[in-house]
This record gives sequence, C-alpha cells and structure tokens, in this order.
Amino acid sequence: MSDAKKWFDLTADVDTSKSGELIFAGGSAWSLSGRSGETAQFDGQEERNLVSFHRLKPLIGVPVFAVVTGCVANHTFALTEKGIFAWGRNENGELGLGDQVNRYNPTLVTKISNLSDPIVGGACGDKHTLLYSKLGILYTCGDNEFGQLGNGHSGNTTINISPLSIISGVRTAGAGRGFSCVADKAGSCYTFGYPKDGILGHGTEGKFLGTGNKWEYACETRPRKLEALTGVKIAQVSCGARHTIAADEHGRVYTWGFGGYGRLGHGDNKNQFLVKALEFFHNEPEKPPPNANPLFFRPKKPRRLKHVAAGSRCCYGIDEYGRLYFWGITKSSGEATMYPKPYNGLQGWNVRSVASGFSSTIVASDSLITWGPSPTSGELGYGEKGPKSSTIEKIVEDLEDAYVLKVGMGYRHSLAIVELADGGDKLVEKLPVFEPLELKDMPKREASSKKSSKKRKREEDDDEEEEDEDEDEDEEEKEEEDITKLTVKALKQRLKDHGLKISGNKPKLVARLKSHMKKKAKK
Repeated sequence: MSDAKKWFDLTADVDTSKSGELIFAGGSAWSLSGRSGETAQFDGQEERNLVSFHRLKPLIGVPVFAVVTGCVANHTFALTEKGIFAWGRNENGELGLGDQVNRYNPTLVTKISNLSDPIVGGACGDKHTLLYSKLGILYTCGDNEFGQLGNGHSGNTTINISPLSIISGVRTAGAGRGFSCVADKAGSCYTFGYPKDGILGHGTEGKFLGTGNKWEYACETRPRKLEALTGVKIAQVSCGARHTIAADEHGRVYTWGFGGYGRLGHGDNKNQFLVKALEFFHNEPEKPPPNANPLFFRPKKPRRLKHVAAGSRCCYGIDEYGRLYFWGITKSSGEATMYPKPYNGLQGWNVRSVASGFSSTIVASDSLITWGPSPTSGELGYGEKGPKSSTIEKIVEDLEDAYVLKVGMGYRHSLAIVELADGGDKLVEKLPVFEPLELKDMPKREASSKKSSKKRKREEDDDEEEEDEDEDEDEEEKEEEDITKLTVKALKQRLKDHGLKISGNKPKLVARLKSHMKKKAKK
C-alpha cells in the first residue's frame, strides 16, 4: 500500500555512527560449547564460563559499532572503524583467517579490514559466516556442505573469507544450520543451502530418493530469489536454527521453515515450505463505522515491527513504541507460545535491541536485562554471587546504569556494546578484563586417553548437528511421533546410536527408545 508508513529506508546506508566498547559473558571453551564432552575436535581448552561481563583486552579503546554472531554460532565478529575482529570456533574456517584454528581473543581479519568499502553487517550460522559491505558486497567463509556459502558449489570448505560475485547490493543477512538468507537494497530476498523442512521458503524441501533408496535433499548452492515475496520489499531478515523471520519496509512480518514449538507464529507446529505472512502483523488501520463520533472512536492501529530477531526455537520483535513481542519456546519443558504476544515480563519497558541464543535472551532497554533457563554457561552475566539461571527477567546489576547501544547472543555467549559517554566509561572500567592464552601458548593436553579408538573415530565421523543440544531436541520431537513406525532394524540402530541394548522384540525396542527419549527430555 503506497500510503503505508515505511519503517525502513532501503536506500539508506547502514548506520555506523554510534559505537562503544564491546563486553562479553558466557562460555568460552569453543571446542566444548554445545557438545556433551570432549570430542575429536577438542583443542585442549577445558570448560571455562565467564559468569559476569568482561572487557576484551584487544578491543579496549577500539570503538565497536556492530557485533555479528548468531543463535547457533560459537563464533563472533566485532565491526570497528579500525578493522574487523573475529574469535571463537574455527574448525571449518568460519573466522575467515585462512586456517582452522580456534581463536580465544578478538583477532584482526586483515583481508577485510581497512577496505575502502567497509564491512557493516552480517550473520553467523553454526559453521559458516556471511558479512556484507557498505555497498552490498557479500563475503562468505566456513563450511559449505550444503551450499550455504552461495558460491555455486557444495561440499567444500572456504577458510579465507571471499567476496561473492553472484549477488550484489546486500543490506541484511541471516544464517542458521546449513542455510543462509539475504536481502538486497531493492528489497529482493534470497535463500541458499539446506532445504529440509522448507527452511529455504521455496515451496519444497527438495526431497528425492537417492543412492541406496535413501532420502536426499537438493540443496541450493546459489542465492535463489523467493518468488513468494514478489512485490514485497524485505528490509530485515534473521534466522533461527531451522527457520527464518523477515520484515518488509512497512514492518509487516513473514516466517517460514521448521514450525516446531510455534516458532513461526501461525498458531500451529506445521512446517512452512513457502513464505507465509504472519497475519498478526498485517492488520490494516480500522475504519470508523458510519456516523461514528470522532470523539469516542478509537481505531485499532496497525501492528508493525521495526526490528526482528530469531532465537534457536523462537522469534522476537520490537514495535515503534519499544514494545517487545515473542513467540515460540526457549525452555524445553515449558509451554510454547504459538502466536505473537507482547512479552509480559517487559511491559512498559522501552526495548532498543534484543538477541537470543539456544535458550537465553539479552535485551537493551533502560538497563541491560537477561534471562534463560538452566543449563546456562554464564551468558546471563549475573556474576559469581548471582543465580546461574533465571526464567524471569533480571537486570544485570554490574551494568544497571549503563546505556547499551546493541546486544548480540551466540549459542551460549552474550555481547553488549556499551556507550562510553555520560559515565559509561567509568562503569566499563570496573569490569574484569579477559585476556586468555591462545592455543599456541597453552600447555599441550591430549583428550582423555580413556576413550577407545573406536569411540574416538565415531565422534570424529559424527555430524556436529547431532552433538548440539538444540538439534537433538528438534529431532526428538519428530522421533517421538515416528518411533512406532520404525522397522526393527532401524530401531536397533537408533538404540545402538544411544548406547542402549538392542535385544528383544519390536514392542520392547520401542518402549526402550521412548523411555530413553523421555529421560533425555527431562534431563
């Protein structure tokens, strides 16, 4: 509608004028994060959780205008006028530094620092990275098993961050587990990578019967335009583990992909293979009835969002009044919110920025606020004497009077950009400084020798998605429904994968697997 208010100017440059100091809390043992223990990828750094917010030594005195990470990511990029800094897990080259060595301190990515066309935004998936420049050049690196780097290939890994010539003019990006989504300055939206459960939004999951009569999926290795959004100008996108939320220039919202726990907001758990408008944010201005007295008529205003953010299994949105909306789930044993609702715990707060990881959330409002159910890795930032988890919203006391410009959250870590004016510098100076050793400087340590070589090999061959908590949980949701349909051979294989006995008839096998799934869910 031509007269509808525009919340986003697609022709405007990304605002990089506001900056501050970036602080960090949460898990910082990158080869262990999201995994049940030491695997073949263990790098020697034992579990280390920062339960309060810390300054990062290499970034002290370096103004940061944006932070790039993601709800399934164990790596982060800090965008500054002095260059681009990266740290975290780098097993697939997702830091773009030309190697596959994890980094424990922010490290300058020289290839994309000090460019005449600077990097201004991006997104991190579980094993890959997207960054875009002021003019819209897209850079990608990391794992490309499903074509999520968009370079026309799949199966290869890119350890040097490289520009992508296939697409131009990118102004927003999102990334999840093996898939990517971007929109350009014309408002056209593109997706690429793994299509299962409709997470690319093209109306199909690309499923076909492959070698050995096994189901396979036709991945999109190049950015493919979402035809369902023809005529709509997308201004912002964000990706969860296996779903996407997008807002158009008027603040109307669209979702697609895996629908478990109501994360798409349509009131059900159905997967959406095709982009679907979220009707809650598409209502039109109410017209007065005939002969209505204008003094008493109070029309319902359109509900629109000026910011959207996806968590692993949920979505958040912020409207023009700073009101926070939520749908989906963060606590596995809790009740899912099946459609958008104002977030009760922050009614009356003016929210500026929100981010969510696996199950925790961080918000920048009049104070820095976090919450998340157990287990956590310190990402709530409450300190040694504070609670380790909280299902209700709590102010981070160390930063109660700080003005936080933006927040970010990875899989199990939190980030906040604190404005240093008006006393912000004094607050930040009171925080501890984090300056860990890099791997090359650490004492050498092998993973536990108690593990058998057979188990070690199995861990090396395992797909990381099966090791990560959120992927396990989504799979359990489907397994619960399909267990009784499995063949005896398939049941035994599942039980074997979980380290359980495989003897007995089919009813016993089904009962054993169901019992294990219930115990795992409770745990």
